[in-house]
Amino acid sequence: MPRQRILTDDIVLDRATRLFWQRGYAATTLRDLTRATGLSAAALYHRFDDKDGLFVRVVRHYADQGLSQRLQRLAAMTSPVRAIRTWFDELVAASADDPQHRGCLLVNTVLDGATMSAAARAMVRSRLGEVEAFFRNQLVRAKVAGQIDPAIKPAALAETLLATVLAIRVLARLDPDRKRLQRLARQALAPLTLKQKAKAS
Repeated sequence: MPRQRILTDDIVLDRATRLFWQRGYAATTLRDLTRATGLSAAALYHRFDDKDGLFVRVVRHYADQGLSQRLQRLAAMTSPVRAIRTWFDELVAASADDPQHRGCLLVNTVLDGATMSAAARAMVRSRLGEVEAFFRNQLVRAKVAGQIDPAIKPAALAETLLATVLAIRVLARLDPDRKRLQRLARQALAPLTLKQKAKAS
């Protein structure tokens, strides 16, 4: 019991995140979680209600630690086009350099196919929606600044860019070929080069 008192929520969430990330929501059992976190089943239920409640907290914890900070950093860049390109540069690097080929917990959850609560699905949808919103906002900025073709529709292109993020993450788990992932990113970003090419000509 004294040992359990020193296990803060952040420690428990870190451990649970690694487990869910490795095995997925469906394949992770309560016994797995008690072993990984160091908490008894009763203690886990007391803190997080159930497996689904813990998973919702894990997704929020995962996104807050990496995704949110990254989006804030890139959104602060002077050039919105550079912000989007940097996102994809970092995405490809992270996907290709992961020796365990874990992919992204959010994307993996979308593909899991497990039955989970509406709250868990809403959390995953919301955090992926932050990525799409980032793309859309940067594209609006770029359009206002005259950095991209005025015919580009930010909302539509943002959807395509998010779909490319999902594709890169999935392909990297199957075959983390850096050049292939870079080609995929370049194709998605091609509309952002049209304005520059037009000026050059």
